[in-house]
Amino acid sequence: METSLHRSLKEHYAAGGRPEVALEGYRIDAVDDEGRLIEVQSGPLGPLRGKLRRLLPGHRVRVVKPVVLRRRVVRRARADGPDLSARSSPRRGAMLDVFDDLIGVVQVFPHANLEIEVLGVTIDEIRLPRRRRPGYTVADRRLESIGPSALLARAEDLWTLLPDGCDGGGPFTTFDLADRIERPRWFAQRVAYCLRQTGAAQVSGKSGNRLVYIRARSSEIELPALVGSG
Repeated sequence: METSLHRSLKEHYAAGGRPEVALEGYRIDAVDDEGRLIEVQSGPLGPLRGKLRRLLPGHRVRVVKPVVLRRRVVRRARADGPDLSARSSPRRGAMLDVFDDLIGVVQVFPHANLEIEVLGVTIDEIRLPRRRRPGYTVADRRLESIGPSALLARAEDLWTLLPDGCDGGGPFTTFDLADRIERPRWFAQRVAYCLRQTGAAQVSGKSGNRLVYIRARSSEIELPALVGSG
């Protein structure tokens, strides 16, 4: 079921264009005033791979991936009932979180016809009680505000998602990366995988049994040259 968050972002990006367009057997969220196809993907990006492979040869596509930076938890007894309580969640997100989902599209990104817009948002999360753990179910997510964004058009743009000091100025391992981004090593491994698979980083050797990465020069990063008229 479409969430309020998805619907609001779809309407936002369709302003001046057309929402809900059928194209080549697919339902496209919107076509903007420049003729670019807009796909809002609140969930994992991986399920978009097949659709992107079909559309990218002839169309410009922008995938909008919202990342929740802050949320307010709103409790109700039923979905259409009044708010019983509301509180700010202590959990904070970061633009960096998108690497969890970018893994699903590294086989099609970068591409000359593809942009991925990482969009920071603040939301209200509507929760209803249930008996099973965790004791609630999420009935809806509503857009409260739009915050910072990052546009990924080339592999090297992935570096802009990382904190200052993580620009690949020298060789690094996933242990080094985990320290720099202050995340567990498993998450650093996902980041390194995305950097390597897209060509933004290269393996330069090993330190013991650890791979050593280095940032690729812009001239070394290949970008598919196929651009359709869209």
